[in-house]
Amino acid sequence: MPADAHAAAPARPGDGEAGAAPAALLWDFDGTLVDSEPSWHAAESRLVAELGGPSISPEAARELVGLALTDSARALLRIAGREDLDAAQYAGVLNDYALEDMIHAGVALRPGAAALLAEARDAGVPCALVSMSFTSVLRQVVDTLPAGSFAVIVGGDQVTHGKPDPEPYLRAAAELGVAPLDCLVIEDSFPGTLSSQNAGMPTLGVPFEQAIQPGPRRLLVPTLEGLTWAAAAALWRELRDA
Repeated sequence: MPADAHAAAPARPGDGEAGAAPAALLWDFDGTLVDSEPSWHAAESRLVAELGGPSISPEAARELVGLALTDSARALLRIAGREDLDAAQYAGVLNDYALEDMIHAGVALRPGAAALLAEARDAGVPCALVSMSFTSVLRQVVDTLPAGSFAVIVGGDQVTHGKPDPEPYLRAAAELGVAPLDCLVIEDSFPGTLSSQNAGMPTLGVPFEQAIQPGPRRLLVPTLEGLTWAAAAALWRELRDA
């Protein structure tokens, strides 16, 4: 693998033919598409404080990144000493608090995300948004993007088993009518990369708040900034054929 993972790969036999590029691009949301983690951390701190719990350490907050909201809520209730409360109910409260903060503070796209999303759209490649945030949060941002940016949205309130279970990514692929191996996933968290790995999908890990290690069909890139669609397709071919 070249040191510069963003450099365009040399042309290979079959470029321009079927199978030369992913049939779909599947995006994680928080920390991958948008810089929304500050809103989630604010929501987590607000929830624990309201329940009479202590301040949340940065390390504890990072451990929640990428988890299904019910799992995050369960961890927060444990920190607050209120494990008697219903984690599923407080997952909804946590989602509402994060959405409120995003609306108030605004949320920016992560570096390089807009350009890669636009290139995929111009190439006619469908994109799916696959997140543990609930659909209400996802719609808040997607509705501000160019029409047609995402053909499918899978929120945490639409699945039975959240990340790291493969269900969210497998559902997105099924709704797009695309085989898992023909997808390219972009993820920033350890639970998210486990989810896509368990789904059998080539994955680009873009570490943000959590450390991610290379793994089966998983390659790390430092940022999406400067990553062209052609370079992403070349990386997908390498992962697919590994």
